[in-house]
Amino acid sequence: MARVWIQDMTWEEVKEMLEKTDVAIVPVGSTEQHGLHAPLGTDSMIAIKLAEEVAEKTGVVVAPPLWFGWSPHHMAYPGTITIRPEVMTEIVVDLCKSLIQHGFRKIVVINGHREANLPPLKEAAWRVREDTGAYVAIVDPFYIGDTVGRQIRTSEPGGIGHADELETSHMLYLYPNLMKMEKAVKNIPKPRKFHMFDPYVQTDRVFIPSTIEDFKKRTAPSGVSGDPTKASQEKGEKYHKALINNLVEFIEQLKSA
Repeated sequence: MARVWIQDMTWEEVKEMLEKTDVAIVPVGSTEQHGLHAPLGTDSMIAIKLAEEVAEKTGVVVAPPLWFGWSPHHMAYPGTITIRPEVMTEIVVDLCKSLIQHGFRKIVVINGHREANLPPLKEAAWRVREDTGAYVAIVDPFYIGDTVGRQIRTSEPGGIGHADELETSHMLYLYPNLMKMEKAVKNIPKPRKFHMFDPYVQTDRVFIPSTIEDFKKRTAPSGVSGDPTKASQEKGEKYHKALINNLVEFIEQLKSA
């Protein structure tokens, strides 16, 4: 198996890789609570696994992962570590610019933390693009896997949110030894007009930031928003393979761009 992680290589090996590819993947996630049944590293673990498998299939390299994201509302539960959005933006800008200076001209950021990480990541991508002219893409499994996600979900409206059916299925496939499904609980917030948290439900909605107190009230006592009890390894396998296929197709297109 070819080595794909930059931290596992010498500088000479990175130089040799640059003769073969100008594409680098940057996996970004979070360390935050994922209910009573899933580990705090879920978002990062998923991004890392996707990055590694895709790099092996496409011959590109992967930068060391960023295990921390913007998770202020999850501070309602112990173990969560959050960084400020402006700090996250600066870290990603510096990371990408370092890679670009060495010759990687196409950067693919794989975000495992869904919506919360997207604002600081989007700002970072714009700044890197404007400052360097390099190609920067943000790939979120939730969006590049939109089609398969809608196909495999069986939970009722509101069942997709946090530590939900899809995330739990994905982790059951990738890291079953870390899952405690006997502790998985269903917690679907009471639907209100403009306040549907399930992004797969088509409705009119607004964005309202959640405070620690609001989030704790809405998700207590488990930290879950959605229905992880509908999760399965079979769904996770189908979801993961579809994500890998889409990511590989995207990077192959990117190589010739």
